[in-house]
Amino acid sequence: MRTISAIALSLVLIFSVTGCATAKIAVVDPARLFQESEPGKAGIEHLKQLESAVQEQLKAAQGMIEKAPNDEALRGRVQKTFMGYQQLVNAEQQKVVQKINGLMQQTLQDYRSQKGYTAIMNAEGLLAFDPKADVTTEVIEAMNKNKVSFEPVKLEPVSAAAVEGKDAKAADKGDAKPAPKTDAK
Repeated sequence: MRTISAIALSLVLIFSVTGCATAKIAVVDPARLFQESEPGKAGIEHLKQLESAVQEQLKAAQGMIEKAPNDEALRGRVQKTFMGYQQLVNAEQQKVVQKINGLMQQTLQDYRSQKGYTAIMNAEGLLAFDPKADVTTEVIEAMNKNKVSFEPVKLEPVSAAAVEGKDAKAADKGDAKPAPKTDAK
C-alpha cells in the first residue's frame, strides 16, 4: 500500500514539475518602456512644452511685479494664477501617465498572448533573472506601432489687464479667471 502511495505521489510531483516547466515568463523594464518608446517620448515632449509655456508666463509675471514691487494685490493675483497653472500641469501629467500606462498595459497583454507567455514580470522587482527573459526591447517595438497624440494646452496669458485687475470688480468677487484653460482631452 505504501508503495502505491509513493508511486502516486511521485507521479503527481513529476506532473506538477512538468507543468511548471511549460510556464513561460518574460521580464520587462517599465521605466524603459516609458522613456524609450515613441509614445512615451511624445508624452514627455508634451509635458516639456507645457512647462516651457508656464515658464514664459512666469517671466512675464515677474516683469510686471518688478514694475510694481509694492502692489500686493498684483502679487496675490499672480500667485493665484500660477497656482492654477500648477494644478493644470499636475492634471496634464496625470493624463499623460494614464494614457501611456494604458497603452503599455494593452501592449504587454497583447505581447504576452501572442508570444504564449504565462506572465510578464516587472524587472525592477526581481532580485535576479536570466537576461534572455528580458523582452523590453521587443515590447518597445510593439508600443512604437501605436501613435499617441496629446491635445495642446492653452494657457491664459499673464497680461497687465488680467493681472492688474482692469476688471477689478470681477476680481474682487472671485469671478476673474486668469487661471489657465485647457483643450486637453
